[in-house]
Amino acid sequence: MTTLVSKPVRRKVRIAGMPHGIRPDLVIALYPGGIIGLREVGRRREYQVAAGVLYARLVGQEARRAR
Repeated sequence: MTTLVSKPVRRKVRIAGMPHGIRPDLVIALYPGGIIGLREVGRRREYQVAAGVLYARLVGQEARRAR
């Protein structure tokens, strides 16, 4: 696995089943410090979330679902 030290890593992905009005092609960026950025291809607005926050939210969601 590669450790992010200075430069972000960006990849384009096609997401099947995106809601109407959202392009299926996304750019996912991984920044040093554990930040994940998401944006539609061709758009400038990027939404960012800390990987730890995302992980905690998903674990909590799975725990609520299991109840």
